Amino acid sequence: MSPHTSTNSTVTDSVVTFLKYVPPFQFLPAAELLALATTMSLEYFPKDTTIISAGSPPPDALYIIQKGGVKLALRSQVGKELVLDMRSEGEIFGLLSFMGRDTTRLDVTALEDTLCYSVPSKEMQKVISRHAEMADYLLRTSVFRYMDRSLNELRAQTNLMGDSERLLYSISARDVIKAPPVICKESTTIRDAARIASKSGATALFVVDANGQARGIVTDRDFTRKVVGNGLSPDLPVTHIMSSPVITVETGEKVFQVLLRMLGHNIHHVLVTENGIPKGDLNSHDLMLLQGKSPLNLARHIQEQQTIDGLALAQKRISGLLPLLLREGAKAGHITRVVAEMNDRVVARILDLATDQLGAPPLPYCWVVLGSEGRREQTFKTDQDNAIIYADGDGATSTAAGEYFTRLATFAQDALLRCGYPLCQGNLMASNPRWRQRLAVWRNYFTAWITQADLPSVDDALLFFDMRPVAGEFSLFRELAAHTRALLPNAGFFKSILAKISIEHKPPLGFFRTFVVDRAGEHKDELDLKWYGTVPIVNAARVFALDQGIEHTNTLDRLAALQPAGSLNQALIRDLQEAFEFLTLLRLEIQLQRTRDELPPTNYVQPESLNHLQKSLLKEAFHAIARAQSAVIDRFQSAVWSQLER
Repeated sequence: MSPHTSTNSTVTDSVVTFLKYVPPFQFLPAAELLALATTMSLEYFPKDTTIISAGSPPPDALYIIQKGGVKLALRSQVGKELVLDMRSEGEIFGLLSFMGRDTTRLDVTALEDTLCYSVPSKEMQKVISRHAEMADYLLRTSVFRYMDRSLNELRAQTNLMGDSERLLYSISARDVIKAPPVICKESTTIRDAARIASKSGATALFVVDANGQARGIVTDRDFTRKVVGNGLSPDLPVTHIMSSPVITVETGEKVFQVLLRMLGHNIHHVLVTENGIPKGDLNSHDLMLLQGKSPLNLARHIQEQQTIDGLALAQKRISGLLPLLLREGAKAGHITRVVAEMNDRVVARILDLATDQLGAPPLPYCWVVLGSEGRREQTFKTDQDNAIIYADGDGATSTAAGEYFTRLATFAQDALLRCGYPLCQGNLMASNPRWRQRLAVWRNYFTAWITQADLPSVDDALLFFDMRPVAGEFSLFRELAAHTRALLPNAGFFKSILAKISIEHKPPLGFFRTFVVDRAGEHKDELDLKWYGTVPIVNAARVFALDQGIEHTNTLDRLAALQPAGSLNQALIRDLQEAFEFLTLLRLEIQLQRTRDELPPTNYVQPESLNHLQKSLLKEAFHAIARAQSAVIDRFQSAVWSQLER
């Protein structure tokens, strides 16, 4: 690629203006800075271009990034890339090769289209020889930067087998299984299955069909509880006592996925398969051996608490998971799911303690959560957004039923508050009588929202379309969800209003890809990553998912389910998934830092506080949101929109 030499005074002036803000050039006398600028060239490197290759002769220039960004990496003997650093606007690269004058040691690659000023080696040597403090600065800020990062990576590598949490995110299920699973055929008798399990010492036995596919699982508890407890004949087929379906992961999935399966399904065994064929059995004990600060251990610790005060102390440990998971490189979507699972356990335990105090409920009920909690997308502590659905039938309208669920909701609200969950400012809580109703009333609510839709009612009901069951009788929720899905295919007017609401928060980008920030007030020069970042993606995913009859509430799950539906462009879905992960991760990092500084969590960020790479990713995320909102308009815009202006 050919450099475009800066020869005229206008270009030279622009170089000088740029260097005035780049240390250590900014410390040079004006005349010397001007002289150096006349020797420099401006070079362009397209995205993914290798600018400097490890093992090649040293470059004959020092590079200063004018626009764009690069990564500095080395490659291990097995071909794994280790990224040591990233550089953005105003930063230098090529210094070690330039000063050492021997073979280059690192690959330098453009992360995006990048413009660099290059300073000829001879000219740079002259400047350094006249300004010792400049050489000292370059060494301190560049060589020590490499050293610190290299030492950190070395510590990570040498501690790999000791730092047990790291293994969750770095190794696959195939790396953890110790032996093939213990299996038997569907025709095997209970007696013979017990002998197989006893002889192998396994605590779980998998039942497979003629094709070797797992059809069920039998644990040691099943033999005692289902056979001995129910007096079943040991000569019956083992299928009489197996649980189905079997929860599985493929061999290539990370161990963290195994953890999520166990937490999500409240199970102790996950079958590891390869193309559907059983390859190994992972149990909770295996994961405990891998972990120190284990989410599984914390889940058990929460379950063991016998008082609200004990739960409050246990809940504080949930926040401690976030920096651990962030440090170990877990995806943002994984982190929020783990936090949601822990919060679910706190809620379930609170309701158990409520039953101990209040007695058994007069009717079956289901405790549901809404909003970000319903989507499993909480970052730091979430507000209380919940409701109660209780069964119809005898006593459903009685004073006794009403009084019991009032006391239950009050107990839960107070307990959640003591555990650090703030009250919902909009009063969307089970303690509000409106959100504590029998199933028939809930059916009427959703029928009215969908068939008699108007802007205020749909806006108010938005969080209820992210509803998820947490405790109690889940069949009540499933009945309500089935009722809602049956109404949606013919609910074009409702979906049009929902779509109108979904595009209200436009991405904060100006005409020249600049960020639009608040110009005054408490958040001057900041923008809200939630309302202008994650919320528009949540809204777009919700309206398309409801339109397609998708049951998921989690945004990433909704987007994944939309792929085969074909209602959104595949590339756009991928971009939205990446944008949502990035925005959520950025929110988590900002909130974590504020927590460390003993400040309340926030979703606001100053764009100028971000590095160049983060700014670039943020702009791309906002562009993906703009495209998604255009897709919403194309699919759902109707004549009624002109009448819905607020």
